[in-house]
Amino acid sequence: MAILPKKSVQEIEAYKGPSEGRLDYIRLDFGENTSHVPDLYPEGLPPDWVSAYPEYGKLLGKLADLYGITPQNLLLTNGSDEGLFLVTHTFIEPGVDSAVISRPCFVVMPQTLKLAGAAEIVEVPVVFDDLSFDIAGIEKVLGRPGGVKMAMFATPENPTGAVLDSAVVLDWCKRYPDTLFVIDEAYIEFAVGNDGLGGGRDRLMIAACELDNLIVLRTFSKGWAMAGLRLGIMVGKPEMLAWINRSRSPFNVNAAAVWTALKMLDNAEAVWQNAREIYQRKEQLVDALRQRNFQVNNGQSNCLLLSLGCNAKLATDYLQSNGVLVRNRSASVVPVLDSQGRHSDPLWGMVRVSAGTAAENEKFLELLDRFNRSYAVMFDLDGTLVDTSASFDATVETIVERYSGSPLAAGELNNLRAEGGFNDDWVAAHELLRRRGVEKTLKEIVNEATPLYLQLAVEHEAAYFDEDLLPRTRERHPMFIVTGRTRQEYDPVWGSRLDPLFERVYCLFDVPGGKPKPAPDYLLKVKEDYGFADGVYVGNSVDDMRAAREAGLAAIAVTTTLPAETLREAGAQMVLSSVNELKKVFCI
Repeated sequence: MAILPKKSVQEIEAYKGPSEGRLDYIRLDFGENTSHVPDLYPEGLPPDWVSAYPEYGKLLGKLADLYGITPQNLLLTNGSDEGLFLVTHTFIEPGVDSAVISRPCFVVMPQTLKLAGAAEIVEVPVVFDDLSFDIAGIEKVLGRPGGVKMAMFATPENPTGAVLDSAVVLDWCKRYPDTLFVIDEAYIEFAVGNDGLGGGRDRLMIAACELDNLIVLRTFSKGWAMAGLRLGIMVGKPEMLAWINRSRSPFNVNAAAVWTALKMLDNAEAVWQNAREIYQRKEQLVDALRQRNFQVNNGQSNCLLLSLGCNAKLATDYLQSNGVLVRNRSASVVPVLDSQGRHSDPLWGMVRVSAGTAAENEKFLELLDRFNRSYAVMFDLDGTLVDTSASFDATVETIVERYSGSPLAAGELNNLRAEGGFNDDWVAAHELLRRRGVEKTLKEIVNEATPLYLQLAVEHEAAYFDEDLLPRTRERHPMFIVTGRTRQEYDPVWGSRLDPLFERVYCLFDVPGGKPKPAPDYLLKVKEDYGFADGVYVGNSVDDMRAAREAGLAAIAVTTTLPAETLREAGAQMVLSSVNELKKVFCI
C-alpha cells in the first residue's frame, strides 16, 4: 500500500468482539447482564438489543445494498465526527505528518488533526467573493516538495455549503498518490449536483472502494435526522479500513442507532424526498431574504449564510431571546480588514441559518423583520452626511478673523473640536475668540454668523453620502438625523432633500430642556419617542461619540475632521473613512 498508518497502529491488532447472531443463544460469554428491565427501555426496542452488545452485520448488509458496494467497504462510526477522529489517529504520525484543509471548515477537522499531533496544518482560505474552495491554493500545497500526508475536506462544506467537484478530487487522488484524501459528505443529501439520486452512492464513494488514498465519510445526522443517535459510515478500500479498525473502540455504535437505521433504510426514498423538500424550503427562505435585500450565501446544504454585518451578534441574541436559535459565525463585531481592504475573516458578519419547517422559517423571518425595525440608525449631519468645510467652517473662520484681526491657524478649529464640548460651531467661534482675548456674547455671534452661513451653505454644502446609501439603509432599519443645527439652519438647506428619507430629523431646541451633545439627551429622546432598545449613532466628532455611548448606542465614527485615534479615545467602536462604508458594515 502506498499510504501506511502511523507506527503505533501498525504494531497493534484490532479488537475482536463476539461473533454475529448471538441473540438467539443464552449469552454467558461476554459478561452481559441478561436480566432485562424492559419498562425502562426505549419503546419498541427489543430488550435483547439493549442488554447485548450491538451487532452490525445486518446493517452493513443493507447499507451495502443501498449504495451498491460490499460490506467490506464499510465501517460504522459514531457519527462522522468519530470517522474524522479515527482516520487522523490512524494515519497521522505525531510531530511528523502534515495536512491541508480549507478555511473556514467544519471545526472538528482542525481539532482532530491537532489532537492527532499533526506537525503542520495548512489552512487554505476560501475564495472571498463566493466562499468557494480555492482549488489553485489547495493544489499549491498538495504539489509542494514533500506534499502532505492528508487532505481533509467536506463537500458540501460546513458552514459555506461549497462543493468540490468529484472529478477534481479524483484527479487529485491520481496526481498525489502519497496524500490520503478524506472527504466528509455529511450534507450530501442536500447537494443538488451529487451524482446519486437524493443521497445515494456517488463517484467518490465508488472510487473509495478501489483507491488506496481516498476515504469517504457519511452521516445519518443530517438528511436522515438521526443526530441524537450518532451514526456514521466510512467507505474505503478494505485494506484501508482494516488499519482504521485497529484505532476504533469496540462497539462504537449503539444498538438503538442500528435498530433505527434498519427501519429507516427500508424507507430510504421517503428520507431522500424529505431532504429534497427541506432543500426546497431553504430555497424559498433564500428568496424571501433576498426580497428583503439581504446578502445571502446559498451553498449546497440545508443551511444558508445570512450577512448581517456588525449586527450579527445582536440579531442572534435577539432571535434567541424570542425562541429562535441561529448560529453567529462572525468572529467579531468590528470588521478586520487585510491590506487589500477585504475582511480577513471571510465569515465576518454572517449568521448560519438552517432551513426548518415552513412555520419555523416564517417565525424566523417575522422576528428578523421585527429586529430590523427595532434597531435605529441615527446620523449626525455636519461632517458626517454633509461636507460643511465651505459653510460652517468658513463662517467660523470669517467671524474669528473679523473680530480678532487674525486668521485661524491650520487645524485650529478641528483641534478645538477634538477637546470635546464644542460641537456647536457658534460655541466654537465664541471660544476661539475668548482665547484670543475678544469678548463677544454668544447671541451676538449667532445673529451675525447665521445669515452668513445660510448664504454660503446653499452654494457650497455637498453630500458625503452616495445616492443609494440612505434608501438602502432605510429598507433595513428606521433612520433619524440628530444634529446640532437649529431648524433655521437645517430647513432651507437640506430639509426638502433629507426629510423624506428619514423617520424624523431632530434639530437643536426640538427637545424642550434637552442639553446639546455631548449630552445624550437628544439620542435618548429618539429611543423614548419610538421605543427603541438598540441602535447606532454615526458621527464625526468627539461629542458625537460621547453622546452615543452615554445613550447606550453603538458609536461609529467617520474621519472627515478628526483622526481615528482621537475618535476611538472618545468611545468610537468602529471608525470609517467615509459614511458610505456603512454599506459594508451593515451588509446592505
